[in-house]
Amino acid sequence: MDSLDYGVIGNCKTAALISREGSIDWLCLPDFDSPSVFTKLLDKEKGGSFSLIVSDSYNIVQTYVPFTNILCTQFLSDEHRFEVLDFMPRYRTNQNDYYMPAEIYRYIRLIKGTPVFQIRHEPVMNYAQEAALFKELPHFIKTYSSANEQDNFYLYSSLDHPSILKKKEIRLEKDEYLLLAYNQKLIPIDMERVYLEYERTKIYWLNWYNRSRRFKQYEDAIARSLLILKLMSYQESGAVLAALTTSIPETIGEV
Repeated sequence: MDSLDYGVIGNCKTAALISREGSIDWLCLPDFDSPSVFTKLLDKEKGGSFSLIVSDSYNIVQTYVPFTNILCTQFLSDEHRFEVLDFMPRYRTNQNDYYMPAEIYRYIRLIKGTPVFQIRHEPVMNYAQEAALFKELPHFIKTYSSANEQDNFYLYSSLDHPSILKKKEIRLEKDEYLLLAYNQKLIPIDMERVYLEYERTKIYWLNWYNRSRRFKQYEDAIARSLLILKLMSYQESGAVLAALTTSIPETIGEV
Protein backbone atom coordinates (compact mmCIF):
# COMPACT_ATOMS: atom_id res chain seq x y z
CA MET A 1 0.00 0.00 0.00
CA ASP A 2 1.40 3.37 -1.05
CA SER A 3 -0.49 5.60 1.37
CA LEU A 4 -2.32 5.32 4.66
CA ASP A 5 -3.79 8.82 4.38
CA TYR A 6 -7.37 7.76 5.01
CA GLY A 7 -10.43 9.12 6.71
CA VAL A 8 -12.44 6.74 8.85
CA ILE A 9 -16.12 6.36 9.64
CA GLY A 10 -17.68 3.86 12.03
CA ASN A 11 -20.31 3.21 14.68
CA CYS A 12 -18.74 0.80 17.23
CA LYS A 13 -19.90 -2.16 15.14
CA THR A 14 -17.80 -1.86 12.00
CA ALA A 15 -15.78 0.82 10.19
CA ALA A 16 -14.68 1.93 6.73
CA LEU A 17 -11.51 3.60 5.48
CA ILE A 18 -12.09 6.30 2.86
CA SER A 19 -9.36 7.76 0.66
CA ARG A 20 -8.79 11.47 0.11
CA GLU A 21 -10.60 11.06 -3.22
CA GLY A 22 -13.72 9.76 -1.46
CA SER A 23 -13.22 6.08 -2.29
CA ILE A 24 -14.22 3.44 0.26
CA ASP A 25 -11.12 1.23 0.09
CA TRP A 26 -11.67 -0.93 3.18
CA LEU A 27 -14.89 -2.25 4.70
CA CYS A 28 -15.85 -5.41 6.57
CA LEU A 29 -19.50 -6.42 6.98
CA PRO A 30 -21.31 -6.81 9.26
CA ASP A 31 -18.70 -6.53 12.05
CA PHE A 32 -15.16 -5.29 12.55
CA ASP A 33 -13.78 -8.82 12.22
CA SER A 34 -16.00 -10.01 9.34
CA PRO A 35 -14.53 -10.73 5.90
CA SER A 36 -13.95 -7.64 3.77
CA VAL A 37 -16.10 -6.53 0.84
CA PHE A 38 -13.87 -3.61 -0.23
CA THR A 39 -10.12 -4.28 -0.09
CA LYS A 40 -8.43 -1.76 -2.40
CA LEU A 41 -6.31 -0.73 0.58
CA LEU A 42 -4.34 -3.95 -0.02
CA ASP A 43 -4.60 -4.42 -3.79
CA LYS A 44 -5.40 -1.61 -6.22
CA GLU A 45 -6.07 -3.97 -9.11
CA LYS A 46 -8.46 -6.54 -7.62
CA GLY A 47 -9.21 -5.32 -4.10
CA GLY A 48 -12.48 -3.54 -4.92
CA SER A 49 -13.78 -0.13 -3.81
CA PHE A 50 -16.83 2.15 -3.82
CA SER A 51 -16.03 5.52 -5.36
CA LEU A 52 -17.30 8.58 -7.20
CA ILE A 53 -15.14 9.46 -10.21
CA VAL A 54 -14.91 13.05 -11.48
CA SER A 55 -12.81 14.76 -14.16
CA ASP A 56 -9.38 16.24 -13.52
CA SER A 57 -10.95 19.73 -13.38
CA TYR A 58 -12.10 19.06 -9.81
CA ASN A 59 -10.15 19.79 -6.66
CA ILE A 60 -11.03 17.35 -3.89
CA VAL A 61 -10.96 18.52 -0.25
CA GLN A 62 -11.73 16.29 2.73
CA THR A 63 -12.51 17.11 6.33
CA TYR A 64 -14.80 16.02 9.16
CA VAL A 65 -18.01 17.71 10.19
CA PRO A 66 -16.57 19.38 13.34
CA PHE A 67 -16.53 17.19 16.46
CA THR A 68 -18.25 14.25 14.75
CA ASN A 69 -17.28 11.06 12.91
CA ILE A 70 -19.03 12.22 9.75
CA LEU A 71 -16.56 12.58 6.88
CA CYS A 72 -17.13 15.30 4.27
CA THR A 73 -15.46 15.04 0.85
CA GLN A 74 -15.95 18.11 -1.34
CA PHE A 75 -15.56 18.00 -5.13
CA LEU A 76 -14.86 21.55 -6.32
CA SER A 77 -14.45 23.10 -9.77
CA ASP A 78 -15.01 26.64 -11.05
CA GLU A 79 -18.54 25.91 -12.25
CA HIS A 80 -19.65 22.83 -10.33
CA ARG A 81 -19.46 21.77 -6.70
CA PHE A 82 -20.87 18.99 -4.56
CA GLU A 83 -20.00 17.14 -1.37
CA VAL A 84 -20.38 13.60 -0.08
CA LEU A 85 -21.16 13.14 3.60
CA ASP A 86 -20.18 9.62 4.66
CA PHE A 87 -21.36 8.16 7.96
CA MET A 88 -22.50 5.05 9.74
CA PRO A 89 -25.63 5.67 11.85
CA ARG A 90 -25.22 5.65 15.60
CA TYR A 91 -27.58 7.14 18.18
CA ARG A 92 -29.52 6.24 21.29
CA THR A 93 -32.95 4.66 21.02
CA ASN A 94 -33.45 4.66 24.79
CA GLN A 95 -31.30 5.01 27.88
CA ASN A 96 -29.33 1.80 27.35
CA ASP A 97 -29.74 0.88 23.67
CA TYR A 98 -28.18 2.23 20.49
CA TYR A 99 -29.14 2.10 16.85
CA MET A 100 -25.94 1.15 14.99
CA PRO A 101 -26.70 -0.97 11.92
CA ALA A 102 -23.97 -2.29 9.64
CA GLU A 103 -24.52 0.28 6.91
CA ILE A 104 -23.02 3.35 5.28
CA TYR A 105 -24.90 6.42 4.11
CA ARG A 106 -23.32 8.48 1.31
CA TYR A 107 -25.34 11.71 1.37
CA ILE A 108 -24.54 13.55 -1.88
CA ARG A 109 -25.28 17.24 -1.48
CA LEU A 110 -25.36 19.64 -4.45
CA ILE A 111 -23.63 22.97 -3.82
CA LYS A 112 -23.32 24.64 -7.25
CA GLY A 113 -23.94 23.93 -10.92
CA THR A 114 -24.69 20.47 -12.31
CA PRO A 115 -21.69 18.26 -11.54
CA VAL A 116 -21.08 15.08 -13.53
CA PHE A 117 -19.57 11.92 -12.06
CA GLN A 118 -19.50 8.14 -12.33
CA ILE A 119 -20.19 5.71 -9.51
CA ARG A 120 -17.95 2.67 -9.34
CA HIS A 121 -19.51 0.10 -7.04
CA GLU A 122 -16.95 -2.69 -7.27
CA PRO A 123 -17.12 -4.98 -4.24
CA VAL A 124 -15.29 -8.28 -4.00
CA MET A 125 -16.26 -10.78 -1.35
CA ASN A 126 -14.24 -12.54 1.33
CA TYR A 127 -10.89 -10.77 0.92
CA ALA A 128 -11.27 -10.76 -2.90
CA GLN A 129 -11.38 -14.56 -3.02
CA GLU A 130 -14.95 -14.56 -4.39
CA ALA A 131 -16.49 -12.48 -7.16
CA ALA A 132 -19.45 -10.23 -6.43
CA LEU A 133 -22.61 -10.69 -8.50
CA PHE A 134 -25.49 -8.21 -8.79
CA LYS A 135 -29.24 -8.55 -8.98
CA GLU A 136 -31.27 -5.43 -9.77
CA LEU A 137 -34.59 -5.36 -7.94
CA PRO A 138 -37.25 -2.60 -7.80
CA HIS A 139 -35.96 -0.84 -4.67
CA PHE A 140 -32.32 -1.89 -4.41
CA ILE A 141 -29.35 -3.65 -5.97
CA LYS A 142 -28.54 -6.92 -4.26
CA THR A 143 -24.85 -7.86 -4.15
CA TYR A 144 -23.95 -11.46 -3.37
CA SER A 145 -20.97 -13.79 -3.42
CA SER A 146 -20.41 -16.08 -6.39
CA ALA A 147 -19.65 -18.83 -3.86
CA ASN A 148 -22.65 -18.30 -1.60
CA GLU A 149 -25.76 -16.29 -2.50
CA GLN A 150 -26.64 -16.02 1.20
CA ASP A 151 -23.51 -13.89 1.68
CA ASN A 152 -25.01 -10.63 0.48
CA PHE A 153 -25.70 -6.96 1.09
CA TYR A 154 -27.86 -4.26 -0.47
CA LEU A 155 -27.36 -0.92 -2.22
CA TYR A 156 -30.20 1.60 -2.06
CA SER A 157 -30.05 4.83 -4.03
CA SER A 158 -32.13 7.72 -5.33
CA LEU A 159 -29.96 7.56 -8.46
CA ASP A 160 -30.74 5.43 -11.51
CA HIS A 161 -29.76 1.83 -10.74
CA PRO A 162 -28.74 0.85 -14.31
CA SER A 163 -26.48 3.94 -14.47
CA ILE A 164 -24.76 2.78 -11.29
CA LEU A 165 -24.27 -0.79 -12.49
CA LYS A 166 -23.11 0.25 -15.98
CA LYS A 167 -20.86 3.04 -14.59
CA LYS A 168 -22.58 5.67 -16.75
CA GLU A 169 -22.06 9.39 -16.24
CA ILE A 170 -24.57 10.87 -13.79
CA ARG A 171 -25.54 14.54 -13.76
CA LEU A 172 -26.31 15.86 -10.28
CA GLU A 173 -29.29 18.23 -10.26
CA LYS A 174 -30.43 17.83 -6.65
CA ASP A 175 -29.38 16.12 -3.44
CA GLU A 176 -29.11 12.33 -3.80
CA TYR A 177 -28.04 9.36 -1.69
CA LEU A 178 -26.40 5.96 -1.68
CA LEU A 179 -27.03 3.53 1.17
CA LEU A 180 -24.97 0.38 1.55
CA ALA A 181 -26.74 -1.93 4.02
CA TYR A 182 -25.88 -5.42 5.24
CA ASN A 183 -29.56 -6.17 5.91
CA GLN A 184 -32.54 -5.49 3.70
CA LYS A 185 -34.41 -2.40 4.92
CA LEU A 186 -37.93 -2.87 6.24
CA ILE A 187 -38.85 0.80 5.92
CA PRO A 188 -38.86 2.95 2.75
CA ILE A 189 -35.62 4.87 2.15
CA ASP A 190 -35.89 8.41 0.78
CA MET A 191 -34.11 11.75 1.20
CA GLU A 192 -36.16 12.59 4.27
CA ARG A 193 -34.98 9.39 5.99
CA VAL A 194 -31.37 10.03 4.91
CA TYR A 195 -31.43 13.54 6.34
CA LEU A 196 -32.99 12.28 9.57
CA GLU A 197 -30.29 9.62 10.01
CA TYR A 198 -27.63 12.23 9.26
CA GLU A 199 -28.95 14.66 11.89
CA ARG A 200 -29.45 11.95 14.52
CA THR A 201 -25.89 10.68 14.01
CA LYS A 202 -24.42 14.20 14.01
CA ILE A 203 -26.21 15.09 17.25
CA TYR A 204 -25.05 11.84 18.88
CA TRP A 205 -21.36 12.60 18.18
CA LEU A 206 -21.69 16.26 19.18
CA ASN A 207 -23.30 15.26 22.47
CA TRP A 208 -20.70 12.56 23.10
CA TYR A 209 -17.79 14.94 22.55
CA ASN A 210 -19.48 17.68 24.59
CA ARG A 211 -19.15 15.44 27.66
CA SER A 212 -15.38 15.12 27.11
CA ARG A 213 -12.69 17.17 28.79
CA ARG A 214 -11.48 20.35 27.05
CA PHE A 215 -7.83 21.31 26.50
CA LYS A 216 -6.26 24.71 25.91
CA GLN A 217 -3.73 23.37 23.42
CA TYR A 218 -4.19 20.98 20.48
CA GLU A 219 -7.89 20.59 21.15
CA ASP A 220 -8.76 19.75 17.52
CA ALA A 221 -6.14 16.97 17.35
CA ILE A 222 -7.15 15.58 20.74
CA ALA A 223 -10.84 15.70 19.79
CA ARG A 224 -10.18 13.77 16.57
CA SER A 225 -8.19 11.13 18.47
CA LEU A 226 -10.96 10.73 21.05
CA LEU A 227 -13.65 10.40 18.41
CA ILE A 228 -11.72 7.79 16.42
CA LEU A 229 -10.91 5.79 19.55
CA LYS A 230 -14.60 5.84 20.46
CA LEU A 231 -15.75 4.44 17.10
CA MET A 232 -13.04 1.76 17.44
CA SER A 233 -14.58 0.61 20.74
CA TYR A 234 -16.60 -2.52 20.08
CA GLN A 235 -20.07 -1.96 21.52
CA GLU A 236 -20.56 -5.53 22.75
CA SER A 237 -17.45 -5.63 24.98
CA GLY A 238 -16.04 -2.10 25.17
CA ALA A 239 -12.67 -3.37 23.92
CA VAL A 240 -10.73 -0.95 21.70
CA LEU A 241 -9.49 -2.37 18.40
CA ALA A 242 -5.75 -2.54 17.91
CA ALA A 243 -6.33 -1.56 14.26
CA LEU A 244 -9.29 -0.81 12.01
CA THR A 245 -7.99 -3.49 9.64
CA THR A 246 -8.51 -6.06 12.38
CA SER A 247 -9.94 -8.69 10.03
CA ILE A 248 -6.81 -9.04 7.86
CA PRO A 249 -5.57 -12.60 8.46
CA GLU A 250 -2.15 -12.96 10.07
CA THR A 251 -1.18 -15.47 7.37
CA ILE A 252 -2.50 -15.46 3.79
CA GLY A 253 -5.19 -18.11 3.37
CA GLU A 254 -5.77 -18.58 7.09
CA VAL A 255 -8.25 -17.09 9.53
